[in-house]
Amino acid sequence: MNIDSIRLKNFRNYSDLSLTIPDGVIVFYGPNGQGKTNLMEAIHFLMRGESFRPHTSSSLLRHVDNSVANVAILEGRLLQKNLRHEVKMTFANGRKQVLWNNNRSTTATLARQFPVVMFSPESLSAIKEGPDLRRQLLDDVVLTHSSASVKILKDFKRALKTRNRILKDAQQEKLPLVEAKRLLESLDPSYLPLAVELTVARLQALKDLQDDFKRAARAVLQLSNVDISVDYLISSQNVQDWTRSDLLSAMHKRSLELRQSELLSGASLVGPHKHDIRILFSGKDSRFFCSQGQQRALILSFKMAQILYHYRSYQVYPFLLLDDVLSELDPIRRSNLVGFLRDIPAQIFLTTTDLSFSMDFGDRRLSVFGVEKGNVELQT
Repeated sequence: MNIDSIRLKNFRNYSDLSLTIPDGVIVFYGPNGQGKTNLMEAIHFLMRGESFRPHTSSSLLRHVDNSVANVAILEGRLLQKNLRHEVKMTFANGRKQVLWNNNRSTTATLARQFPVVMFSPESLSAIKEGPDLRRQLLDDVVLTHSSASVKILKDFKRALKTRNRILKDAQQEKLPLVEAKRLLESLDPSYLPLAVELTVARLQALKDLQDDFKRAARAVLQLSNVDISVDYLISSQNVQDWTRSDLLSAMHKRSLELRQSELLSGASLVGPHKHDIRILFSGKDSRFFCSQGQQRALILSFKMAQILYHYRSYQVYPFLLLDDVLSELDPIRRSNLVGFLRDIPAQIFLTTTDLSFSMDFGDRRLSVFGVEKGNVELQT
């Protein structure tokens, strides 16, 4: 599968850009602040239905002087063997509309249809930063795994949003406390099983990734034998051997214990949005016992394992997006990553401010687009 063309109209710093996309490896090159990451964000939106970076609805619209565009439009044409897919996304009035082949669609549908693996400086910092980034690493695997997994994640987020709205209304005294407690109790039979199913999906993903993770880490770290494992933590306790029944019982008990704290804070404190993962290197927590270079190598290995895992499952490689990642790596790990990607016959997009280091992708076609002030031109 390849992206054949994209169009950005009033999106971020782009007025109206139409771009034909070659096969192979596509490099967006130029100084910082010119729109390279905006291009990657647009591509990510078209395939995943959402951004990989924080944003507001208005920040996606093009700003010129003191005026803001009313509507932003993204369009993409993707080719899959003899099939052609047209994706269109419109942002207006704080809302997003998704069309797939001229029919209304959802972000979940796009995520199932067009798998993508994203490498970013933020993802490389996932080990040393907070648990949000580590959960996102794992949910990216869940999203690209199966339609059932996508639905579980979507349904849980919807249930969590409903639960949080009740808690927030109770905290702000917009809802009587007795009524809030009654509503929360009525939601438990649906919310808690969804929380368990998402947790199970994450645990299964970790189990399925384990061998590929070790294999990739050996290559990136250049070690013949690597002792790597990943713990899944609920309240700092590793639960990888827990059954569905164990998980449901523990979450139900915890929700009762924290009910008053939830009402006071106005937010749900129980569920997979509060879980964490811990990557162990030689039996030690990589957050505290690994250098920054080793931590980045472990995250690279995790992402590489995700690519291999997806191919093993579906015999199709996901799209690969690398936003300013190569410059974040030391020469050895950069070379190891490029060497790994050289053998992945997927369409690869990357951004960089520096073309001086080697990007030896072998016989893969390499196309470099210069990006400056929202203008994009093919250089080679």
